[in-house]
Amino acid sequence: MFAVMMLISVSAAFAGNSDALKAILKSEDYVEANKLVQSTLDQLADNAEKASAYNKVVDLALAAFNDQAKLAAANKADEAKMYDALETAFTAADECYKYDQLPNAKGKVKERFGKVNAVRLSQLRPYLINAGGYYQGKDYPRAFKLLSSYININDNPMYAEVKNDPAKDPNFKLAAYYAGYMALMAQDYPDAEKYAGMAVTDSVNGANALQIQLQAMKAQMKTAEDSVKFIDKCKALYEQYPDNQAIFANLVDAYNQANRSADAEKLVDSRLASKPNDFIALWVKGQLLEQQNKFEEAVDVLKKSLENTPDQPQTKLQLNASIGDCYLYHAQTRLEKIKGVLSKAAKDQFVPVYQNAINYYEAAKALDTDQTQKSKYAARLYNCYYFVYGENDPKTQEAKTYAGY
Repeated sequence: MFAVMMLISVSAAFAGNSDALKAILKSEDYVEANKLVQSTLDQLADNAEKASAYNKVVDLALAAFNDQAKLAAANKADEAKMYDALETAFTAADECYKYDQLPNAKGKVKERFGKVNAVRLSQLRPYLINAGGYYQGKDYPRAFKLLSSYININDNPMYAEVKNDPAKDPNFKLAAYYAGYMALMAQDYPDAEKYAGMAVTDSVNGANALQIQLQAMKAQMKTAEDSVKFIDKCKALYEQYPDNQAIFANLVDAYNQANRSADAEKLVDSRLASKPNDFIALWVKGQLLEQQNKFEEAVDVLKKSLENTPDQPQTKLQLNASIGDCYLYHAQTRLEKIKGVLSKAAKDQFVPVYQNAINYYEAAKALDTDQTQKSKYAARLYNCYYFVYGENDPKTQEAKTYAGY
């Protein structure tokens, strides 16, 4: 339910106002007043007049917000109007404060509006979160602006006497998380990284905030220098959160992308030394061994990873497919060394290996209930059936159709 606030008007007209200011002060609508301020700003006599003009916009915008807030209790509010008025009030108050801190025509600084605006706007601060949520899916940059405004009030000198301690503010990390998300959706990656980073310790949204932060960091990688920066950031995060699997996985991947496989392997071995059953570290270790064509060792490690994997079907699907790959590639590597036509006796030696691959590919298939992950196993499953049962076997033909051939 929206609380109706008491409006405190601090506008004042006096005989010496310029014509431009007089027109603004006569306005009865915040949209009109704001347009007049924008179009006649250079016609206002001095900084004091500019502060007065923006403060009039604040007064009118808050009045408009208050009118809609009264209707909110009965679900009759026009949310678009309400949140536009709220945004205008906060933006105009910042401009008002800026000019209120500058010398007037007499060269003196005489603040008139800052403290009152800080008090009345700080009461509406939580509505910035609601406003950001309203614009989600409609206007991500605007949603980000509103949510980040909630956060940035803490660094705004106008609110110095009324700001809350972020550590004691139950909404701070919530606003930071959604600000990071809106920035990510708006492809504003530096801000997505910044604001999501403020929410990584949140008990509710922390894990998702970290994913946003990492995704935003990755999106900023364009050059080799950017890759180095990404690695350094990941290392700093990993030192701060050494148990976090997402940071670990991203750091290993970054090392591999930068052709620093030795660093990747060192990191993995270090983690496994302290966490021998860490399924992510085991998974990565298995992948590294596979890349080195150490397929038998990779199978053992990946099986251990599968044993320790939490109940996550997609993860288990990928692990089963990876184990199937290791069996298949191990067999193919050995087959490539055979010269001439493959005899039946020689083929029979490879059938058990291919059968192992089939077993794990079939396990992956069983987990792919919506058949969206076929690229991870279907074609190779067909190849295995072809080798073991021949082209015309019904199982082979079924696998061929399933793979889309």
